[in-house]
Amino acid sequence: MVGEQKVAISSRDLKKVALRWFFFQTSAWNWERMQNVAFVWSLLPVLKKLYQTKEDLVKALKRHIVFFNTEPTIGTPILGAVVAIERERAQGSEIPDETINAIKSGLMGPFAAIGDSLWASAANAILLSFAMGLALQGNLLGPIIHAVVWSALSWWLTITGVNLGYKFGVNISEAEFLTPETVKLITESVTILGLTVVGALSATFISISTPIQWTLQEKTTTLQSILDNMMPKFLPLLWVVLVWYLHQFRSWSIMKLLGFTILAGLIGSLIKIF
Repeated sequence: MVGEQKVAISSRDLKKVALRWFFFQTSAWNWERMQNVAFVWSLLPVLKKLYQTKEDLVKALKRHIVFFNTEPTIGTPILGAVVAIERERAQGSEIPDETINAIKSGLMGPFAAIGDSLWASAANAILLSFAMGLALQGNLLGPIIHAVVWSALSWWLTITGVNLGYKFGVNISEAEFLTPETVKLITESVTILGLTVVGALSATFISISTPIQWTLQEKTTTLQSILDNMMPKFLPLLWVVLVWYLHQFRSWSIMKLLGFTILAGLIGSLIKIF
């Protein structure tokens, strides 16, 4: 029964949780409860160790099959904190289900805000800029470096996050790095960095020009030269703004935008305006 014996959680147990989450964080993702199945699957080795009877294990599984969704890499401290909380509960501490789920719910948003800005956007854009530069030069190391470095950093952040969350346990919501002021500062700072990187990427890798020209009084003028004098990379900027508008305000999907880009490039080249 719960509370009759002390069960130690080893670093190996935490590594099992991290490994499962690392490889299966979006498995069985669904619109109703999103990452809940992956969350339970990741905790399963620890829950089996903590709860010796089938009845207690079933209760623990039901406790965590509820809605869960956060940024998968930066949000890993939540898993570690839940492991520590479940350990305390299994050893007899009076921790209601509502308290556990409230801690999870309260942490999902802040970690998602930090993760989406810091990891999914800014860090990814910086790494992609380096890898894409190599790839555009015909260097096969471009995609290889991106895959290896991204995977290595993701794993390091995952295992570090799980261990950090386990260290804080039930007090993780009181951690200094999760205060509203800190989350807001990090989010705004990284958003600015991400936008700067995206702007640099757009100017570097988006190449749009027009061959339109006309002759007046035996002098040929090109539309591209006029645009360059007004603002270098003006057409790439217009294209980025158009894509952003369609995605942000018209809810176009990434695949739809990709198809639209290919079609626009094809038509533009055929009628010789691009």
